[in-house]
Amino acid sequence: MTSAGAYTPLATATATAVVSHEGEDSILNPYSTSSTSNCPGFPPEAQNRVWDDTFFDGEDNGEVIAVFDFDYATIEDFNTKVGFASLAAFGLYPPLLGLALLGCAPCFLRRNVEWSARSQHVALTRDGIRFVRDRRPTCWGLSMCDAGRSSKTVPYDQITDCDVEEPAGNTCLCIANVLSTVNLDTASSGGQAGKELRIVGLKDPVGFKKLVWAMKRFNAIGGLGRGTHGGVVANSMHRGGAKGDAVTPAAASSGAGGQESESIAFLLREIRDELRELRKAKGGEDAVQSATEVVDMVTTAAETATADEATNHHNIV
Repeated sequence: MTSAGAYTPLATATATAVVSHEGEDSILNPYSTSSTSNCPGFPPEAQNRVWDDTFFDGEDNGEVIAVFDFDYATIEDFNTKVGFASLAAFGLYPPLLGLALLGCAPCFLRRNVEWSARSQHVALTRDGIRFVRDRRPTCWGLSMCDAGRSSKTVPYDQITDCDVEEPAGNTCLCIANVLSTVNLDTASSGGQAGKELRIVGLKDPVGFKKLVWAMKRFNAIGGLGRGTHGGVVANSMHRGGAKGDAVTPAAASSGAGGQESESIAFLLREIRDELRELRKAKGGEDAVQSATEVVDMVTTAAETATADEATNHHNIV
């Protein structure tokens, strides 16, 4: 929890319940309060989401949009069954079974499953998907066997696919698959050969998928526009006249609009020139000529709008 005067995160945490634990359980699951997202200006999918995992509270300087809970109980139950089934299969090869028994694997199997499952945390931030495996005990629970904390962030603009793999069939012949898997691909992940990130056991995998795509669209359209305007405001403030001069929001907005209009006009001029070249190469076909005339009209309108915005900008300044 943040102290008085600290920043207010995008995802405003509201404590609703505190569960006490004794001994080692407090290390396994110290994140026991519920939180609700309140992210004005972000996609509707990000609004009013509720989660129990408070691992990210106070860690991301207000960058967290939403946190998604893992179904720890189901993960532990499934992986424990698979673990004991694997140990039973070792009976087909006595040397392996002997090594497992010598290492007390049956005694510590359940604890290792718990440690591994409850170390997983995932959140959606402004910049991308953040998946964290916290520091955790392994093997016999001795400090020398601890696994270190690791994290991975996948930016929204690099995501090429995000889909949910629903559970079906059995594992080890008799254990029903009950965990959904979210598969994330990027341009460099290699498609089916290797996923950029696989998240197994989320309580709401479909909601996770929807919010990922919503944030990708937001960053590509709304977020990009907002960032461009922010950059223009920053540059205007930096390049302002004498020290202490203020740049009004209207002037900054006009500067942003002028830059965008200039880019559109430049792009249209390029399209117009290419169509003219195509018309010459094709011998003046009617379709190409009509398209060229339309682009000429739009280009003229864009240039006029750019000139008007530049005039308004100078008048404001």
